[in-house]
Amino acid sequence: MDSLRTEEEQLAAIKAFWKNYGSAILLGLVVSLGSVYGYRAWQNHQKEQAQTASALYQELLDIVVAGQGQPLTDEQKATFEHLSKTLQTDFESSVYAQFTALFKARNAVVDGDLGTAVNELEWLLLQKLGREIEIVARMRMAQVLLAQGGKAKQTEALELLDQITQPGAFKATYGEVRGDVLLALGRRDEAREAYQSAVDAAGVAGSQRPLAQMKLDDLAERKEISK
Repeated sequence: MDSLRTEEEQLAAIKAFWKNYGSAILLGLVVSLGSVYGYRAWQNHQKEQAQTASALYQELLDIVVAGQGQPLTDEQKATFEHLSKTLQTDFESSVYAQFTALFKARNAVVDGDLGTAVNELEWLLLQKLGREIEIVARMRMAQVLLAQGGKAKQTEALELLDQITQPGAFKATYGEVRGDVLLALGRRDEAREAYQSAVDAAGVAGSQRPLAQMKLDDLAERKEISK
């Protein structure tokens, strides 16, 4: 009887506990399971988004490669515009959208449409960028501003470059672009130093920077003539 009473008491205690706390336990279980499945669903969605963006970008890249050295056909241009708009609208935060902006800016420069190139690069610089893409975007913008001409644009270009404190693997390109901007501003000695840094960086990397070397030599010759 004592053992039976003990079992009955235990059962009653369990019932009372479940009555008081059962709903909270079930709710906690549902929330926990919901979080797990919700996170997995989010992961799957992100994966699907990345795969879709990658496929769209590959189509765009195929058009860019096919058009190397020759103008795009009207059909290719229409497809390029559709793909780029989709990537920058539906996949705005993806690296594929960022590379798309770089391609669009480059194409605009080739077409002589510097205003569109600036717009694309401005859009790009407003995104959350990786360090390498940000460096490239700033250098491209500086080059476009320099091409637009005028003291204000040249000064703006230099300010953009000044924000690149560690060009890293782009040191040679950075030095040459900075040299071009400084030269346009009439700061020849600083331009010479920038071109020299470009040549030196290329040498360290085991490559050459023939155009920067030509600019450096030209400045040296002018300096000799002016003496």
